[in-house]
Order: sequence, then structure tokens, then C-alpha cells
Amino acid sequence: MDTIAAFRSRSEALKIYSLMKKNGIACSTINTPSSLKIGCGISIVFPGTLKDKVSYLVKKGRVTSFVGFFEK
Repeated sequence: MDTIAAFRSRSEALKIYSLMKKNGIACSTINTPSSLKIGCGISIVFPGTLKDKVSYLVKKGRVTSFVGFFEK
């Protein structure tokens, strides 16, 4: 199942998106689903099996606007 990573900052969402691509993680940017009622409007969707790897990149990238992971 796919997972959504939500952020409060567009620039930080795109920063993590770039890090994910550089690390070979299949991902794409999407409009944050309105049902989540959070974030900056851009989220990243990726395979849920890679959540630990993405979490590591968020910490490594020192992203402070990360809201959390949500199942798509």
C-alpha cells in the first residue's frame, strides 16, 4: 500500500522529494488530500514498505515541517 508523507513547507517537501529520488526511491509529488486537512498542499507518495528509509531521510535532511505518514 502506498504511503503519503505530509509537510507544512513546500520547499521542505520538495527537498525530501529530491533526496528520495537521489536515493532511488520511487515517489511522486501529489496535492495533499483535503481529507487530511494539514500541510502546505504538496505531499509525497511512495511505497509503504520504504517508510523506514524515508523516515531516515527526513531526519537526515533536518526537516522540521514534516507532519507525518498517512496511508493512501
